[in-house]
Amino acid sequence: MATYSLANERLRALEDIEREIGAILQNAGTVILELSKEKTNERLLDRQAAAFTASVQHVEAELSAQIRYLTQVGVSGGFCETPALGQSLRLG
Repeated sequence: MATYSLANERLRALEDIEREIGAILQNAGTVILELSKEKTNERLLDRQAAAFTASVQHVEAELSAQIRYLTQVGVSGGFCETPALGQSLRLG
């Protein structure tokens, strides 16, 4: 049971990362839209740039943590045994 909850936790973390990447793209779109205007709102651009930078750094840190975890458990390539499914998967 603990293996399933850990796997679910990892999947939820990846879903959170995916949502944050979506927010980053929306943020970038807002900045591009604002920059296309003749008169830009500097405060909005500053806020959006700061939010963009913070989000990208957070996503980078979370993805690095996921990669470190996978490296620690030995999923770096080759075959991976999945006990829940009773089969081997080819990775890479």
